[in-house]
Amino acid sequence: MRLGTAIGRVTLSVRHPSYRGERLLLTLPWRRETLHGAKKFDPSIAVYDQLGAATGQTIVISEGREAACPFPAPTPVDAYCAALVDEIYIQPIP
Repeated sequence: MRLGTAIGRVTLSVRHPSYRGERLLLTLPWRRETLHGAKKFDPSIAVYDQLGAATGQTIVISEGREAACPFPAPTPVDAYCAALVDEIYIQPIP
């Protein structure tokens, strides 16, 4: 799992039937430097969202096989919005 910032929605003209009622978010996954204030991100990815993340919100991204685990039936998902982040606290190392 890693953090990312939702930057918009993905609009599909044709979609898989399992995407009923949910949406895809265009998301910028964070790098380690992003936690310390740098504006560095990995390339954008589409993330399956059931939680209703807003544009600009920080989310937790689950990827790969782990992303398909929340679904009872097989669903073609590579990245899943696992949580919405309200606050980040970084504890300094002594």
